[in-house]
Amino acid sequence: MHNDYRITWKHLLTLLLAVGGSTLLITRAPAHDQANFPMPGGKTYVDECGSCHTAYAPGMLPARSWRKLMAELADHFGEDASLADPRRMEITQALELLASDGSQATVRMRRINAAIPANAAPQRISETGYFKFIHDEVRPSIWKRKQIGTLANCIACHPRANDGRYGEREIRIPQN
Repeated sequence: MHNDYRITWKHLLTLLLAVGGSTLLITRAPAHDQANFPMPGGKTYVDECGSCHTAYAPGMLPARSWRKLMAELADHFGEDASLADPRRMEITQALELLASDGSQATVRMRRINAAIPANAAPQRISETGYFKFIHDEVRPSIWKRKQIGTLANCIACHPRANDGRYGEREIRIPQN
């Protein structure tokens, strides 16, 4: 008994579509080391908060932390960062929506949230277990480099932090 295994245009087209579709899915899938966080739409958050420091990804803290932070802008880590209520409320809502316990939280963000006690509202991302775990290999001398200066200066090593991108492949540690 002889089976006829001819390749037809239909078979070839099906194969090409399957390979092409798989390739497209693979190339669009995030690499395992990518830490991409959703950021508030529009420019309000980055313009207001990012004008003085990194516009931190909301998914690194729970909504209760962002609410507390935004309610205390008159004494924002020793500075007066007060905003008019409409603008403050707009930013607060955007931060809450994308917070680690928000409705749009990713798996990574939910893990960050799970490591923060339910009764805690941390104000510094650098004091969270997630930050400490992710940066555990960074020597203290690196934090003291002139171009970094502080744990809060994410953008010094993560040039796309204002876009919510903290992937290992994008890290550029300043040499001085």
